[in-house]
Amino acid sequence: MRSVFMTSKERVISAINHQEPDRIPFTLYIEDVFLKILEKELGPRINWHCPDDDIIRLLWPIDYIRTEQGCRDMFGCSWRWHDQGGYIMAEPLLSEPDIKKIPVIDLVPQSEIDRIVQTRDLNPDKFIFYQFTSSFGERLWSLRGLEQTYMDYILNPEFVSGALDMLLEMHMAALDKVLELPVECVTFGDDFGGQKGLMISRDIYLKFYKPRYAKLYEKVRSAGKVVGQHSCGDNTELMGDYVDIGLQIFHPLQPEAMDIVKIKKDFGKYLTFRGGISTQRAIPFGNPEQAREEIRNSVRILSEGGGYLLETAKPLRQETPIENAVAVMDEMRKAVEYNFGK
Repeated sequence: MRSVFMTSKERVISAINHQEPDRIPFTLYIEDVFLKILEKELGPRINWHCPDDDIIRLLWPIDYIRTEQGCRDMFGCSWRWHDQGGYIMAEPLLSEPDIKKIPVIDLVPQSEIDRIVQTRDLNPDKFIFYQFTSSFGERLWSLRGLEQTYMDYILNPEFVSGALDMLLEMHMAALDKVLELPVECVTFGDDFGGQKGLMISRDIYLKFYKPRYAKLYEKVRSAGKVVGQHSCGDNTELMGDYVDIGLQIFHPLQPEAMDIVKIKKDFGKYLTFRGGISTQRAIPFGNPEQAREEIRNSVRILSEGGGYLLETAKPLRQETPIENAVAVMDEMRKAVEYNFGK
């Protein structure tokens, strides 16, 4: 039986425990550029016809030092500003596979600790998760470049293992801090999937990533926190491995890349899904009714029996017509109340 009323934090925890909360936990996910457009057209977010967010996501900051072209992160890796928002990787930091040249840094300086504490003080009843951006694989990309990283898996496996061990130690030290702070969940970020299958083989994942992620997941869960994984694209081959090492929340579950019906059936008993609503199909390119149907279909499938946190798989982008964005928010308002009818 669904409770009459829950706080945001209670609502999310209930869903993670595979129960159906009073309403489906909700987050409105919009890119910054489009958010400004919507605020100009519709007024402040507080006046929009949609629920308040139940979840607050704090991302490990890529933009540690701003530059004219973009930014540099804490490792000193350069990122270029993209004209549609966000950053893309610039020149890699290491021209040679030398682990001695990898900076050993404090991933969670005092400024991050202060940000987490201040966010909790302002949002006592929200579910807060802290996400480490570019934990392992993507960090190798920024250090060595994407193509060179793929070659290193085969030509320089000792470098890859050594580099990942260094990164593991840095993340374990960071967790010693974060797990003492008032957050409910810690999420790790690495994109393993492409639009049609993995970008690396499962053998590469098993050799280099699974055992190291297992240590991170176990540390988070031993502290009584929830553990999440962000990986874009088709992760179907890895879902069983995520379950095997104790993952609890998977994001973003992109319907254009994964069969959400099969994933829910095969893994919904073990995993909670964040996302699952495509922003590559009807929402940007269809009409408002088609956008609504995209919401209804996904939420109906993924919310059954709990284990679902409602948001789009990727942020609403500026290509989305205003009327479609309004329809999406209105349909989400209905869907959180388990109303999937027209």
